[in-house]
Amino acid sequence: MAFYNLKKKPALTTKEGETETMYADIVYSGTIPAERLIRGVAKRTGFKEGVIEGILIELKEDVLQYLGEGYRVELGEFGFFLAKVKASRLVANKNDIRSESVAFNGVNFRASKSMRVGIRGDLERRKCVDFNTSRKWDRENLKKLVLQYIGEHGFITRTTYTELTGRLKNTALDDLKSFAAEGIIKREGRGNQMHFIALPRKEPDGE
Repeated sequence: MAFYNLKKKPALTTKEGETETMYADIVYSGTIPAERLIRGVAKRTGFKEGVIEGILIELKEDVLQYLGEGYRVELGEFGFFLAKVKASRLVANKNDIRSESVAFNGVNFRASKSMRVGIRGDLERRKCVDFNTSRKWDRENLKKLVLQYIGEHGFITRTTYTELTGRLKNTALDDLKSFAAEGIIKREGRGNQMHFIALPRKEPDGE
């Protein structure tokens, strides 16, 4: 299940006299780290995780090499990678800038048609949480909320936890880290890939 919110159309894109409208915008549940994708592919195919990771690393190096040579690079049904360039300054005449003032400035990705239309799943509007309601949460209810969400989605991020509870960014992260320290959940990943999963259940010892 994925969620969306309705947001007001920015004023800069609304013409004078036009009725204010709203648009649907997806609410991201977090970031799936590469390690999780690799584990999933390894389980389904039987390939070793290290082999899959190595292939991804080599693909990245080849893609960067060809982009640097001026090619567009197609990656199967995923789509195309294209290099971006940028001049050091804007000019009125093309003769006013030299080639050494133009450099690579990142990579664009254009998804293929099969990727654009291939997303499957149900959508539901996410209920907005007033930040003032964060005071109403007690610790036990927060734990239950986290475990319930992980049970339904497999993991939870700090961003999602904030949206669900109204807790401020630092407070939300402190909550999740403390739950992990108590052994209620487990932290995986770092930075913007950090997420929390449920701990595996311990099987009772046989008699």
